[in-house]
Amino acid sequence: MMAHTRRQFLRTGFGLGALLALRGAGRAADASLAPNLAAPRGLLFDTADLPRIRANVHRPEFREFWAYMNGLDFGAEEKFLTHEINLKNHVTDMSRAQVTAVRAAFMHLLHPDPKQLALARLALGKTLEYPHWDWLRDSQQRPVSIMRGAGSCIGLALVAEWLAADLTAEEQAAITRRMAIEGGPPCFRGLHDMTHHDEVGPWSIYPDEEGLSPFSVDHWPRILDDTNLRITCTAGMAAAAAHLQGRHPDVPLWLEATRASLRRYAARLPKDGSFPEGVGYWDYTFTHYCFTLEVLRRKFGIDDRGLIDFPAEARFALEMTMPTPAQPDGCISIGDSNVAAGSVPLSWIAREYRDAGAQELMLRPGAVRPAWTGLLTAIWYDPSVPAHLPATAQLDRRQALGIVISRTGWGEQDSLVTLRSGGPTNHEHADRNSVIFTAHGERLLNDPVHAAYSTQDPRWLLRQTEAHTAVLIDGHGHIYHDGRDGTNSSTAQATIQDYRIGPGWMTVTSDAADAYRRAGLPVQLVQRTLVYLKPDVLAIFDRVILAEARPVQARFQVFNDDGAGRVTADASTFSIVRPLATLHARITTAGESSVAASRLALPEASGVYPYAELHSASAKEHSLLTLCTAAPHGEAHGELSVKQEAGTWHIAGSHRGKDFRVTIATAEGLAVPVITL
Repeated sequence: MMAHTRRQFLRTGFGLGALLALRGAGRAADASLAPNLAAPRGLLFDTADLPRIRANVHRPEFREFWAYMNGLDFGAEEKFLTHEINLKNHVTDMSRAQVTAVRAAFMHLLHPDPKQLALARLALGKTLEYPHWDWLRDSQQRPVSIMRGAGSCIGLALVAEWLAADLTAEEQAAITRRMAIEGGPPCFRGLHDMTHHDEVGPWSIYPDEEGLSPFSVDHWPRILDDTNLRITCTAGMAAAAAHLQGRHPDVPLWLEATRASLRRYAARLPKDGSFPEGVGYWDYTFTHYCFTLEVLRRKFGIDDRGLIDFPAEARFALEMTMPTPAQPDGCISIGDSNVAAGSVPLSWIAREYRDAGAQELMLRPGAVRPAWTGLLTAIWYDPSVPAHLPATAQLDRRQALGIVISRTGWGEQDSLVTLRSGGPTNHEHADRNSVIFTAHGERLLNDPVHAAYSTQDPRWLLRQTEAHTAVLIDGHGHIYHDGRDGTNSSTAQATIQDYRIGPGWMTVTSDAADAYRRAGLPVQLVQRTLVYLKPDVLAIFDRVILAEARPVQARFQVFNDDGAGRVTADASTFSIVRPLATLHARITTAGESSVAASRLALPEASGVYPYAELHSASAKEHSLLTLCTAAPHGEAHGELSVKQEAGTWHIAGSHRGKDFRVTIATAEGLAVPVITL
């Protein structure tokens, strides 16, 4: 990562003068600051918008969210806040108090209720009792607000506004006083240290924190610079600046820090709208990014919406959908993504740009989730925006990230194939050249979901290459990391060498040798070629060239989260059975090989993860062709044959009423296989 010059340091507004100003922030914050209850506009909406918001929460699309909001167990929450909350636990306990405060305040705002008001005030008071708002410290042992502290700024700013007529002057003053100590300055430190990570010391975890297992955050200023947590911190900074506008001398400094952070993050995003950390973190990131844009525009008159092509971001959210009857909100589960984009950023994009595609996604089952963030959707949702797939939607996409997606449509019965090539990113897995295949309503070649975030959890294994539909060298996967810094990026790289599409087909070739070489394996080529004949024939051709003879394995993972996935194998075939569909695979190799069914070495309490494995005997060169057909459950598979001669593989036959003839040529001197259809 490029180091910053002193000139760049000063240009950002985070220079020496800023740091000197910050030193006085604590003294300024100690003053009893009068509440600012006469702001010209609300953070997210005005009083005149309340009838519209009330109407939104009672729409059918909000049924699950509204049930969640009304399902608050007052007795349990009062007991927790009064007797059980641990003021040394920020991860779960402080989070619960914050969510309860915002949730109850919003409900009281929409439909005044003394029980909701009393609970909101109790949760507010407990949040304010925390001696510091986050579990992170900078190199000078000062609090840094990245996650929980930034969330506190957002939550308390909303509660202070929504309950302005119901809180005492003392309660409002307490919010303002703590925001000026634990809100603005620690968020500013976080943004400063991330931006200037090459010039600051290590962070650390408060030694009395009881909500986390020990791990290192020494390198987090560098690691977090271009991740979603930069934007969490940015949103907290915006909330603090808005709440303290006109009442704290450093608000102009914080405002510029907020805008500089938005610009820095936007400049690093791929121009095609794809999102490196996956669709799950797309949702989280743009929930906070859109919140920040709204606060800037409404409270400061600053319009920074043009920093990002938001309609392109909505197209990315569409591209990453992978619905099935069992998982209507399923997604392409690359990395830590396990669910399609949620409604919060989609509702904002739909409203701001009259974007019919974003609106269509927002209205899909499961998009409006039973979580407190759904109230942002209720605030932003505009039912007058039409909902339909955009004309620009593409069945075949090669993203700037190196992810290739080929599909027949966006419905639950449509087919989809994806290949994960490209470079490292936060929240990634060791998954280069891994494949996902969905057809006839089922995930048939799977990518794991719900991998652990802690190395102490056995499900950390789900991050490794051996848990993906990918290649192993003598049982070993490619480079990853040991998790000591969290779920940050590795150094693994794969490169797309060839990509072609045509009517009803797609081919792609990717080499992941770099990723395996970095793991100390003697590889020269780890090349995977896909030939996808829509909707349900997929050929996977693996070529591995080694500096010394080693066996090679190709694994094919079965989706079994519901316990309904089965796999069987014999010498040269394997079959995957799911309730709605089956996959049959025929194996042809250049050398001696075998096929077996097995499962990941995890305790049963962590889940059962079956797979088929193709084992190619020890050699310097390996060529493996796995020819897959998919069919609805109960329907027969077609007859496809494979013949190999002089480095050329001939596929011929029929499946489900379609005839196929394909050749894959690998003559000497060819960098990539030549595919003839």
